[in-house]
Amino acid sequence: MTAEPTSAMTFEDLIVEVAFRLSVASYGDNGDEEAQVPTDAHDLGECKRYVNNAIRFFISLAPPNGWRWMRPLMSIYLWASFAVDDDITVTSAYEPSSGTTIITASEAKFYRTMELKTITVTDVDDYTIDTYISTTQVRVSGNVAWTGAKTFSMDPDGRYTLPRTFGGQYTGRIAYEAASNTGSTIDWTSPDNIRRLREPSTNPSGDPLWAAIRRHPTQERRWELTIYPLVNEELTVEFPYDLMFDKLVELTETHPAGFAFDEAIRAACIAVAQRDAEETVGNAMSEFTSISLPAAYRADARSAPKKLGYCGNGPAYMSQDGFRRLQRPTVNVSIDGVTQT
Repeated sequence: MTAEPTSAMTFEDLIVEVAFRLSVASYGDNGDEEAQVPTDAHDLGECKRYVNNAIRFFISLAPPNGWRWMRPLMSIYLWASFAVDDDITVTSAYEPSSGTTIITASEAKFYRTMELKTITVTDVDDYTIDTYISTTQVRVSGNVAWTGAKTFSMDPDGRYTLPRTFGGQYTGRIAYEAASNTGSTIDWTSPDNIRRLREPSTNPSGDPLWAAIRRHPTQERRWELTIYPLVNEELTVEFPYDLMFDKLVELTETHPAGFAFDEAIRAACIAVAQRDAEETVGNAMSEFTSISLPAAYRADARSAPKKLGYCGNGPAYMSQDGFRRLQRPTVNVSIDGVTQT
């Protein structure tokens, strides 16, 4: 991974800022070193909590139209159903420490969108994938290990589980990735329309024309992408979305906003620590809201396009029911010598 600038603030740096403000930082065994993360487990835990709370606080104080940095581009791999293949098998290994079983494929066959999907292991059983580990490994709950290598199959049903960090909203149009060589466009629609299109007894397959976001039916805090028609070959679609962050755990991790917002996040950490630890809203909060937060708004706005481009024409692609809205030419018909339009 490409290293960030040396001035970029890590989780450790933010903890030290908070610890220094609360007078709980460590200065080495002899007290003659620079400020470090607290050695006391309680103090360290509290500082970690203040930092993660501050990041949530900063996110909640977004500009009216939301933070632009929270709209990354997501790539979703649309995998087609695959039947049993004698050349591709899976083995299993139970991990007593976690109470889960690791399923390992003989070839790269797994994708992140397979989380919460069902894998059918031939002559064994059906299992729900809990966690994607890599293209060859996934994790399921409990001890479901079997003996030997087994063939398997999976069916996406036109539904693909989105990452845990997906915030429930897309923020722009969906499109196929560059050089996808597809002959049609894909557009957003509603989950209800997808269900309506699937009402016939047979579902067609091909390049998807419609896509929708809906809550996962069994995991209320997860979301899935549903498409129509079903894919008959692997494709990748892209769209911007609202990002939800994983709380920081490791000292070397960095906050999700990026280098440009380090100062605002640092100020938020000190303000939240003062508010929560000292139960007072003092100068730190005032400095954050009056100086650091407005500066963050300006930094976020600078990432917007400098020009909107030509806005005279509508989209060049065909949207839902677009054919019914096409401009029809005027036709003149002569009946018994009378011209009618």
